Amino acid sequence: MATVIEPRPLADLEQDAVARVEAEFARRAQGAKPWTTTEMVERVCRVHARYEQRRQWLRRHEQQAA
Repeated sequence: MATVIEPRPLADLEQDAVARVEAEFARRAQGAKPWTTTEMVERVCRVHARYEQRRQWLRRHEQQAA
């Protein structure tokens, strides 16, 4: 029997993506070539930008469907 899975809010997905970047930063800190703070901040900014683009896309398409 299949169950319906509720879609997660976009904000939760965004926070999960930021947490993955932070985990990768921590993992790389133990290695031979750690990220600089600037590299980590750039990657977090990319995550936020990607989700902002998604929100804008969803807003445009909700208006077109109505």
